[in-house]
Amino acid sequence: MQGRHPHPHTTTPISEVILPKRGKKRGSYSCGRCGVPKKGHVCNFPKNLNPIDNPSPNPDSSLLASPPSVVRPQPPPPLPQRHVLPQLRRALSFDDVDVNDSPGSDDEGEFSDLDNESDLVGSGSGIGTLPSSCLWEVFKRLPPPALLSSARVCKGWSETSRRIWKSAVELRLRVPVNAQIGLVGSVLKKCPGLVKLSLRLESDIDATMLACIAFSCPKLDSMEILMCNTSVNRITGDELGRFVAEKRCLTNLKMEGCSNLGGFTLCSTSLSTLSLSDLYCHAKMVFNCPNLKDVSLNFSHQENDTTDLTFMVDGLGRSCPRLQNIHIASIRLTHAVVLALTAANLRGLRMLSLVLGSEITDASVAAIASSYSSLELLDLSGSSISDSGIGMICNIFPETLSKLLLALCPNITSSGIQFAAAQLPNLELMDCGMTISDPDLDNPTTQENNDLQLQRTPNSKQHLIYQKLIIKHTCLKKLSLWGCSGLDALYLNCPELNDLNLNSCTNLNPERLLLQCPNLECVHALGCQDALVGTLKNQVCTDFMAVEDHSHCKRLPDGSKRIKVPDLFSPQPTDKKTKRISKRCCTVLVN
Repeated sequence: MQGRHPHPHTTTPISEVILPKRGKKRGSYSCGRCGVPKKGHVCNFPKNLNPIDNPSPNPDSSLLASPPSVVRPQPPPPLPQRHVLPQLRRALSFDDVDVNDSPGSDDEGEFSDLDNESDLVGSGSGIGTLPSSCLWEVFKRLPPPALLSSARVCKGWSETSRRIWKSAVELRLRVPVNAQIGLVGSVLKKCPGLVKLSLRLESDIDATMLACIAFSCPKLDSMEILMCNTSVNRITGDELGRFVAEKRCLTNLKMEGCSNLGGFTLCSTSLSTLSLSDLYCHAKMVFNCPNLKDVSLNFSHQENDTTDLTFMVDGLGRSCPRLQNIHIASIRLTHAVVLALTAANLRGLRMLSLVLGSEITDASVAAIASSYSSLELLDLSGSSISDSGIGMICNIFPETLSKLLLALCPNITSSGIQFAAAQLPNLELMDCGMTISDPDLDNPTTQENNDLQLQRTPNSKQHLIYQKLIIKHTCLKKLSLWGCSGLDALYLNCPELNDLNLNSCTNLNPERLLLQCPNLECVHALGCQDALVGTLKNQVCTDFMAVEDHSHCKRLPDGSKRIKVPDLFSPQPTDKKTKRISKRCCTVLVN
């Protein structure tokens, strides 16, 4: 039987040297020799030859081959130059990629189809890999949306992203309008060790969101829920009380938009800080939190609010004996509420803020002074106290009080402010906005008539309307005189003052302004006259205009200029060559 001879065109030269088998590279679905997809493919190229380096011989040479019975191995042709090689794509292989090479248009789509099993974290030794420590540092700085997108790139990135989520202890998340509860739940599920959570909601919130947070964050210590203008908080008082009672690790709770709470009872042994805003018409408010130290309650400004603040404050003082900071803002604050608070005898009280209580008078100040003599901050903005009340404050808190806020108190004059600055040596912050003001002067419709009236009135009445303020203090750092339209002259000698607010001081005379504040850093002058703004700049730039051209000062994002301020009231180091004084930087904020 005559044997079959191989066809001359299908003969394959046999190499005398058997090369070791090269392992298959992980992540490649194409043939490493010819580039054709591996599925259903049998490569015709020998394993020891590469088609890139060994192009196929001339087809005509196969016609001159030896007789089929004799196969003679032929030496491979010489290697051509590298620059004339055909560009055969080796899909999904990153071993030959150099970080300095810029991929062309043909290579851009090659890296986007990365196999999910390819590990780019740095387990390999290729040049294109990234160490896991570097990837960790990059990923932990990404916002949550970018971190979610990065997890879909490859398996290595997904694992690093998972570890980032798992190790997260603080998360700030903005929930869009059309977001569903599943979106928030899927994000919180990735963070089992979350301790601090802050949600800014553009959509409505109800008890479902609270249940999702309670289930996904077992170690939650601090929670903040901020509402936008279009969102509505539909959580009731019973639902909030149940959430606080179940979260035994919760110490800090802040929630806005609490108009639908109604009556509520908060019982917690771990809660130390509580802040509730937009409270309205609460029939019952019970706080059973023995470790509560800071409480902030902001009520709605509606006239028909029926909340019984006296009963609430009385229960707050009895059940929370460790209170140190109290802030209550409501137009229903009265002298009876102050008496209920002083009857609680909170020995550790350090900060007391009773804002917008127009029925709080000098008698209320006397009650506060008799019960709490160690206050460090006192805020009675919006009250009806007078200069006599300021005198009682100075007599009781001369050594402890460091922050005094008396904005929107129409019965206070410049004499009372000067007395407080002289009698409180440790004062660092004073807010007297809208105190030295005249309602008629603040009304633009009657301003022209007032100017005519001032020309006809005697000098005594003119002094009652326009007042001057002289303050000399060694520790004062922030002074706010916003809206003092009745202020005519201002003299300040405060070496430590760094922030001065003169917004809407429309009648302040530029010729009667003197600032001796070497550490002044920021001056607010919105709504002031142009002449006053120019005087402010000249006051803080004395001995500097001659050596610096202000036309080269850079403008801040709000439109104001950053100017230089010399230290005029302390020894100045000078440069012998240029004779220029060392200068600081001050910002004057104007329109």
